[in-house]
Amino acid sequence: MSLKPQDVRFHSVETSKGAWGIYVQSIVETENSKNLFVTMILERNIDDEHIMSRRLVMSVSASELASPSGLKEILNLIRNWVETTEGDGSIDGVSQFR
Repeated sequence: MSLKPQDVRFHSVETSKGAWGIYVQSIVETENSKNLFVTMILERNIDDEHIMSRRLVMSVSASELASPSGLKEILNLIRNWVETTEGDGSIDGVSQFR
């Protein structure tokens, strides 16, 4: 499975901190191709001249990323991360689905 950033169907996520656009920067497959590391930038407009951005690196199961229900769960993890943390960070999404 060879995915490109534009293949990942993340667009935005609504949170208690506002709406965040999701821009996938890179996808790297693990050696066994079962898991992926997805690097993304999340952006939120503060006003007409200012944007807040955060960088998130997330490990996900390739099968979760390929299914509609898996995408929903991944977006829920991203939402929770935005709402409970500040700054840049990472999520181990692989262990979340076990």
